[in-house]
Amino acid sequence: MATNWFDVDRSGLGKQAEEQGKGRLVGELIQNALDEAGVTRVEITLSPVPGRPLSDLTVEDDSPEGFRNLADAYTLFAESYKRTNPEQRGQFNLGEKLVIAVCETATISTTKGTVVFDPQEGRIQKPRQKRERGSVFQGRMRMSREEMEEVGNYLRCLLLPETIAVTFNGERLKSRKPLHVFPATLPTVVADSNGIMRTRDRKTEVAILEVEPGEIATLYEMGLPIVETGDKWHVNVGQKVPLNKDRNNVTPAYLRAVRTLVLNEMYGTLEQADANETWVRQASSDPDCSHEAIKKVLDLRFGEKRAAYDPSDPESNKTWVSKGGTVVYGSMMNAQEWKKAKDAGAIDPAGKLCPTPKPYSDDPNANAAEIIPESEWTEGMKNIAGYSVFLGKELLGAYVTTIFVDTDNKFRAAFGKCEVHFNVRRLGRQWFDQGATEAVDQLLIHEFGHHFSGDHLSEAYHEALCLLGARLKRLALERPEEVRRFVRCGLDPSGRK
Repeated sequence: MATNWFDVDRSGLGKQAEEQGKGRLVGELIQNALDEAGVTRVEITLSPVPGRPLSDLTVEDDSPEGFRNLADAYTLFAESYKRTNPEQRGQFNLGEKLVIAVCETATISTTKGTVVFDPQEGRIQKPRQKRERGSVFQGRMRMSREEMEEVGNYLRCLLLPETIAVTFNGERLKSRKPLHVFPATLPTVVADSNGIMRTRDRKTEVAILEVEPGEIATLYEMGLPIVETGDKWHVNVGQKVPLNKDRNNVTPAYLRAVRTLVLNEMYGTLEQADANETWVRQASSDPDCSHEAIKKVLDLRFGEKRAAYDPSDPESNKTWVSKGGTVVYGSMMNAQEWKKAKDAGAIDPAGKLCPTPKPYSDDPNANAAEIIPESEWTEGMKNIAGYSVFLGKELLGAYVTTIFVDTDNKFRAAFGKCEVHFNVRRLGRQWFDQGATEAVDQLLIHEFGHHFSGDHLSEAYHEALCLLGARLKRLALERPEEVRRFVRCGLDPSGRK
């Protein structure tokens, strides 16, 4: 007689089973009961064995058919009809064997007969001892009092269908009403024609549920907890979830896909404290994150009045802040978040939202500014030109060239490369005819400040204005006659008669 290729060490299997936790082990039996067609009732009882670290466990259901094949109770990894149905939880045909492996004794009675697992006599089959309806598992398990409490906590966290009454020690476990249910396409696993589980995308329902006090947000597969996520809500996926063999985790890619779906559906209910949570950051980085969701996340993180730091226009960043906005720097978001934000039009550079005024257009097709030739300068313009050269030498220690232009650009004057440009169209010719007034001094100090810094809001520019004002005061006190020759007769320095 041929021998089996493999043997199973029951003790070793039991030790590995216990590593999952007693709650999950009992959950395997609940899963089997919930998967059966026509089930309306599942009863669980758990009681301690006095004086011993053991508990008696009973799980009974009222499935009309019961076990389809009694050999499934003791055959590891046998073919299972559940593998072809993505809306049934089972796929490994392993659960009850794991439970039996941690039992001292166990019995399974169903519509196809009874099988007893005895420590001395081994497996005893009683094909004539049948139930009219449903199945019942009875086992004496290795279980401490603390583990009994763990089982109770596990059962109370199940997301149970309202159509099936599940009781634990006589108390009906409550079902929960979701906050939101929505259709979604997610990977699932289904057996192909050869019985091999294959991953494919499938449309299902996803339910969002409130996390109650003392709970940690968890990802569920058809009501059974898989892995704690620590997110804002419980998420229950209504089909088989691609799992590891221990049924206690999913791939990072799957979790990210679920989180992105949840964010796209629930972004309107997020609060400011949620916006920097790991799951939100991960979901808002995903290519499938919706434009509306990323906009809401950025609203919560940075406020509705936000702008991206603009290195091409440093002054615009400071201007934006001075107007009550928030500047978002590169390190505040990862590369994927930046891409999503820009694709969604959820953030613009500060230089676009509040550009620093530039004297001349950057448009290469713009009309050129007309330079007024010296032959057309009025006496007032000549006077201000001389005053600019004089102050440039005394205040800056540089030779300043004066240029008068006629352009419809908005600037009054501009300074760069030791050139001061006056826009006659904006200032008006009468402005020059008044001589070196306070308005002229004010404008020249402003423009000469750019000899030190081009940033109106920088400390360097502020300090330059203070320095230039102090130097002009000293010049006026020490050499009043030279300053006075640029002031028109009959006017005081303020320009008043």
